[in-house]
Amino acid sequence: MRHNITISQHPQNAAGGFAPCTPLFCVLLLIITLGCGTAFAHGVGYRQSDKKAVPLEFYYSTGEMMAYEEARVFSPLDEKNAYLSGRTDEFGRYSFIPSAEGEWRVIVKDREGHMAEAEVQITGEFLSGGASGVGESTVAQSPLPQGGELFLRAAFGVSILLNISAAALLVRRSGRRPKEVPANAHK
Repeated sequence: MRHNITISQHPQNAAGGFAPCTPLFCVLLLIITLGCGTAFAHGVGYRQSDKKAVPLEFYYSTGEMMAYEEARVFSPLDEKNAYLSGRTDEFGRYSFIPSAEGEWRVIVKDREGHMAEAEVQITGEFLSGGASGVGESTVAQSPLPQGGELFLRAAFGVSILLNISAAALLVRRSGRRPKEVPANAHK
């Protein structure tokens, strides 16, 4: 049986690799480590922004607020991808800080499919901080339904209920068998 034996001048560790703990290596590692100076890491922080926000409130036609519903903001620069997304608070409020002039869209949807959409016109004056705030001239507001519109919605709801009841009666009635007439009854 023949064995190959290799003689090396470098010490090996238990895994078969070379052991780097020679005195020269340790001195070089120490010089490199001390020469690096301060290690640069990143951290986190916060500050209060001086940018003006656009606060909106979303509600149902009954006046109930759209609390904790999905909200998405679309910039005039990219109308397909949401600029910002989140949820309304418990009072149906949602705010955002615009970054460009133009018409911004804010869409709030609930889990049942109801959707409210606000169109907000942002001016250069607002962005520069010159506008005193967001008012009727900046935000197109949709008031609660009143008068005729509320009456039409209520009438539509009652109509749907009556139509469902009528359909149920027709189905029930068509399920009954007609009375059999005796064969000699026509004579």
